[in-house]
Amino acid sequence: MNCKMKSVALAALTVACAGSAFAQAEVSFYGRANVSVESQKVGTVSETAFVDNSSRLGVRANHNIAGGMKVGTTLEAATNLTTGSTNSKLFAREASVYLAGDFGQVKLGKLPGSAAYFATADYVSNHNHDTGTSSDAIWDAAAAFQLERAVGYTSTNMSGLVLEAQYGLKNGTASGDTSKITTASPVSLAANYTMGALQLGLGHERGDNGFSSAVNDTMSATTVRAFYTMGALGFGGYVQKTTGTDADRTAMRLSAMYTLGQNEFHANVGSAGNRAGKANTGAKQFTLAYNYNLDKQTKVYAMYTKIDQDSATNWYQGNASRFIAGSSGNGNTLSSIGAGVRYNF
Repeated sequence: MNCKMKSVALAALTVACAGSAFAQAEVSFYGRANVSVESQKVGTVSETAFVDNSSRLGVRANHNIAGGMKVGTTLEAATNLTTGSTNSKLFAREASVYLAGDFGQVKLGKLPGSAAYFATADYVSNHNHDTGTSSDAIWDAAAAFQLERAVGYTSTNMSGLVLEAQYGLKNGTASGDTSKITTASPVSLAANYTMGALQLGLGHERGDNGFSSAVNDTMSATTVRAFYTMGALGFGGYVQKTTGTDADRTAMRLSAMYTLGQNEFHANVGSAGNRAGKANTGAKQFTLAYNYNLDKQTKVYAMYTKIDQDSATNWYQGNASRFIAGSSGNGNTLSSIGAGVRYNF
């Protein structure tokens, strides 16, 4: 056999092996396309804006291995449908590998959000999956969205109880990546318990203190959540206590939804107390929304949201990054009314 024939045979064998390995895996492509057009006002500045509501593209792959275990990976990218751009880090939302079995699931890599976030704030944000202008501006993210170079554990379902723990390495300049420096190792813990129509959640996080000027200072946030469904009506909320230098405060959110055929009616209100006892440093957020389900994957929606900042704060304006760049200064009111389309696939 000459060299050319050997090369062809080797290439064919490689393709065959790759095809065999691919056939063993279950591969799925998924995503969310969510865009709204809104009339926004920040302070005295008004503008019409197109808003991407956390659109995403992802690939999942998994297959069963010996001993009843399963291995899998998730690669998820953030994409902005209003501009066609993606995050500078391609798989900024998640890039992970996991091993699962009777012991639960262990996941390594860049983790999505945090266990505490999904157990509390995200759980009660029903009207637009906690995305876009009307997303929760009240909840404190002590470790959420910082879990890079991280490991996570999720227990099996123990009679309705699921426990989670996540730990990430602090991201210093020695890592060679200065795009997101964290001086503390982010930690997130969560518990979810379902008892019929009642669903309970508990989340605790520790991470960088964005309110302190001290190096290596940390803040912690503990949140309890409850949600109850009664036929077509669902209602609940959370209470969060944050501790840390210049970060201490208590926040709460109440959420309700009513389903009538293909129609959903939503209302929620949140309130954040003063920071570290400083007067007029809190805020309130109010949202009304309506969803019409064209099918199980597609919704059209309308919403109105408003954030009232107390006279000595503008932190919530920076936290709501999907608002226009309005007038500067403390005490601004942020509001938006708009409509959009959400398609999950």
